[in-house]
Amino acid sequence: MNIKSLLLGSAAALLAVSGARAADAVVVAEPEPMEYVRICDVYGAGFYYIPGTETCLKIGGLVRYQIDWNSETDDGWRKTALFRLKVDARSETEYGTFKRYIEFQGANNGATHSPILDDAGAVIGTSFDGNDDSTFAVRYAYFELGGLMVGRNDTLFDGDLSGEFDKGGGDFIQQIRYTFDAGNGIAVSVGLEEEDNNFDYVPLVTGKVSIAQGWGSVDLFAGYDDRFSEFALKGIAKIKATDALTLELLAAYESGATWFGLSDFYAGYEWSVGGYLKYQVNEKLAIGAGGQYFADAHEGDFVTLTTVDSGFNDWTVGAVIDYTIVENLNAKLALNYVDGDTFEDAGEDGAFTGFLRLNAEF
Repeated sequence: MNIKSLLLGSAAALLAVSGARAADAVVVAEPEPMEYVRICDVYGAGFYYIPGTETCLKIGGLVRYQIDWNSETDDGWRKTALFRLKVDARSETEYGTFKRYIEFQGANNGATHSPILDDAGAVIGTSFDGNDDSTFAVRYAYFELGGLMVGRNDTLFDGDLSGEFDKGGGDFIQQIRYTFDAGNGIAVSVGLEEEDNNFDYVPLVTGKVSIAQGWGSVDLFAGYDDRFSEFALKGIAKIKATDALTLELLAAYESGATWFGLSDFYAGYEWSVGGYLKYQVNEKLAIGAGGQYFADAHEGDFVTLTTVDSGFNDWTVGAVIDYTIVENLNAKLALNYVDGDTFEDAGEDGAFTGFLRLNAEF
């Protein structure tokens, strides 16, 4: 074997080995790009795009601890711990913004005690129950598309002063609502609302006109209830006297018993007026005080479907201190006094009520 043959043989062997190794080589796939959560600033702070979609999502809520007190009915402090979980999803469509909103609430009032009664029914002592039940509820569950809103929300008639002493009527309710935004801070809304499940086929009819300008706002409300064939009207004005001082005014009228009653469902007053003055001391502290007068009380008789007038006149005053301890931790102290014919008729004095509330939001 000569040198030339040896070199040719070695080269052929190397080519064969290299070909085998190339056939057996492991090919590493290119890594797929990771999709990070993107901030969505279209609807304000706290929204993020749901990965793979153009829907923006915001998750928030609060934890609250509140201590209540009523001089007429309470034997001690009433404490409540609760949470609210809020989920807000939004996206843009050819019909406008598509919003989906849900809010849950859970609450616990702690252990309870029960009265011990003698044979005649008189209270002779109390016993500790140890019951520590919690409640869970759906507060909001609705969607909006353009100006149309469908689901569980505050009644369109909802609205009151910023104090803790006042009453404006209304509550959560199932509804269909449409709002027309006329521009320049003017909006008109109409709603069909169901106060009871499986009651009848005639809904409550509600309407609202809102005007918001640099000086403040005015909201006009109307509601009709076919159960007693009565209606309710209300107007609320909020006027910015200065950058720190705001004046709020409320006037309401009820033709008879309606679901929108100022006192309770189907219990209210023929008319009422109230006012509230709020002063923003600094960016952390605000104080406010006001009062409301209620004239000619009435309630519905569900047997005769008529309104029964008692003619009682009542009034209430109150003050509030709001303080921001740190960002997302707020304290509210409220003290109210209520009196009038309703208390006198029951042989009771007026009552002091109030609470201390701590809200930790996220």
